[in-house]
Amino acid sequence: MIFIYQFKEELEDFEEIEVVENVPLFELLDSDKILLFVDMHESKVWIWEGKNTNTRMKFIAAQAALHIRDKHDISFTITSVDDKDETNAFKLFVGLV
Repeated sequence: MIFIYQFKEELEDFEEIEVVENVPLFELLDSDKILLFVDMHESKVWIWEGKNTNTRMKFIAAQAALHIRDKHDISFTITSVDDKDETNAFKLFVGLV
């Protein structure tokens, strides 16, 4: 199971977004957004940061990600990924490869 959250700058927090069936995760990626993916199967949290997001947003999102992770399982690892510099593991996760 995968949970997806979008960072809302005005709230300074993440908001869960609905997962639409049969829509590849990579289609959610938008350079103006910061998204957080909780992969329950792999015990992993991904923070994907769009290239048009600012340093302040990224900093607050990193802090808020800890609370989201703890809500699901404190043992999950958190990995941050930058737009256009995604790791192969992240590309595989979202269906880009």
